[in-house]
Amino acid sequence: MINLLISGKKTVVYPEISIDIHQGELVILSTGNILTTEIISNTQNFTSVLLYFSNELLNRFWIKYQSLLKGSITKNTDQPFLTYTQDSFIRQYVESLIVLLKSPVTLSAEIKQIKLEELLLYLILLDPAKFQSLQLVSKDHQDLLLKTAVEGHIGMPITVQELAFLCNMSSSTSKRNFQRIYGTSPQQWLLEKKLQKAGELLKFPGESPSGVYLKVGYKNHSSFSHAFRHYFGLNPSEYQVQNLNVHRQDLDA
Repeated sequence: MINLLISGKKTVVYPEISIDIHQGELVILSTGNILTTEIISNTQNFTSVLLYFSNELLNRFWIKYQSLLKGSITKNTDQPFLTYTQDSFIRQYVESLIVLLKSPVTLSAEIKQIKLEELLLYLILLDPAKFQSLQLVSKDHQDLLLKTAVEGHIGMPITVQELAFLCNMSSSTSKRNFQRIYGTSPQQWLLEKKLQKAGELLKFPGESPSGVYLKVGYKNHSSFSHAFRHYFGLNPSEYQVQNLNVHRQDLDA
């Protein structure tokens, strides 16, 4: 949870530590059993904006933006929270949230995720090492490691055994964890993701089936074409022609 405190004071109590949050501060709290108190200021009511998100969403954020954290040195901390002072950007961000919350239009899941990522990306910009230490808070590092290895190597001719090695797991453990996380086998998931990526690439005029199969990790064109036809119902060339025609029609319209 992210707590953006606008007025008042809040105390958060974990089993091993407690923290006071004052107005004009921001705190990121990890999942867990906590107690909180909210103290009204002398002149204002207690006011704060709360953003809740799951470990799953946070892990996908790490995977999506891991390139922004490369080279930063993770700060060692056992504290299950991070605190920041609200600068001018964050204060304006809070105002934008209030405007959205007061809108009569129901916010979509996509808008909520974009607004959350906006703040998280800014916190990376402020201090990559500090923000990266938040990873230590997550209780499912092994899952994050597996997701990062799997989703970061979709376009490479990597085997399930090699993925297990990268994650420092046995093949049986990695397959079991994979099934639990993705609801399918590693082989089937990787196959579908490679073909989906190939389909997206073939929508661009500058791409060709003979070049795309290498970009998605296939070793030969024939096996790629066979798998592609089985998945999409068209061979790569037919699929590209069909989708480029649709694209031209959209532009004409």
